[in-house]
Amino acid sequence: MKLRAFLMIGGMMMAGSLTAQTLTDVINEFNAGVEKLNNQEYEVSLEHFNQVLSLAESVGAEANDMKASAEKQIPSVYYRQATVFMKRKQYDNAIPYLEKTVEFASLYNNNEDISNKAAGYLPQLYVLEGNRSWKNKSYEEAVAFFDKALVLNEDLYQAHQGKGMVYLDQDETELMLESFAKAKEGASAKNDTKTIDNVNEAINAYYNKFILEEMAAVDPEENDYTYVIEACENALAANPANPRALYHLAIVANKAVEYDKAIEYAEKALAHETEPVWISAINFELGSAFQNTDDYTKACETLKKVTEEPFLTRAEQKMGTVCN
Repeated sequence: MKLRAFLMIGGMMMAGSLTAQTLTDVINEFNAGVEKLNNQEYEVSLEHFNQVLSLAESVGAEANDMKASAEKQIPSVYYRQATVFMKRKQYDNAIPYLEKTVEFASLYNNNEDISNKAAGYLPQLYVLEGNRSWKNKSYEEAVAFFDKALVLNEDLYQAHQGKGMVYLDQDETELMLESFAKAKEGASAKNDTKTIDNVNEAINAYYNKFILEEMAAVDPEENDYTYVIEACENALAANPANPRALYHLAIVANKAVEYDKAIEYAEKALAHETEPVWISAINFELGSAFQNTDDYTKACETLKKVTEEPFLTRAEQKMGTVCN
């Protein structure tokens, strides 16, 4: 008796299931998806369109047109939801929907235009999210985003710049320089001088800390500047226009009584330095070198360009001698 009841119930359930899976129900499900789409209820709309695909498989060939229509809607829905997030600048939320747009457009072989738009947005959003992860010190996540961007656009030099900043923070010198070199190469091809300047500033800051550490470690009695010179040379190998490295080489040259070298280094440093206090520091070394070569006219002219302390007072003392 129990078995018969089970079979009867099972038969009723099967019959009910078969009844539900008709072309009319597929159409109704599709229309429900369209309604939700028009109401901008994108997640619910996707549920309906996916249900269309499931029902269409059971209904068979007569539901093929509805299945194709649902397949055409699905990438479009993902893209429309992505654009909502992008307008809100919620890029981390937009990325998965853009990825789904590309994925399903490829799977269903439709919506090529929308897929191309989504693929066009993704690299820049990956870079934005990579930079956000870098600032949050989530370095592995940051590199993963930058690498995703480069897979889609190998010429996206901002991604190389981002990777360089990650490796800088991690003190991975070789990887940093490799990434920054690619960033500068790409930026140069686009005449993007701002990015090149930003990369060089990052490189300079990385190496300048070592130069200052070595200067502070010099024994005043021994005056051995070997490690200072090495730090400066490493900095200049990474960026030949590093003004602080050139300035410190000018200091060392003056102390080594190599005044012509001091003049050469100082003049190169001035060509790239932008901060007033460092310009004053360089001019003080340059003026001192001119003084030591008995070129008092140039020494006076140069020392007059020193405007910032603590170099101004020292320059004024020298001018009392060389400017008479």
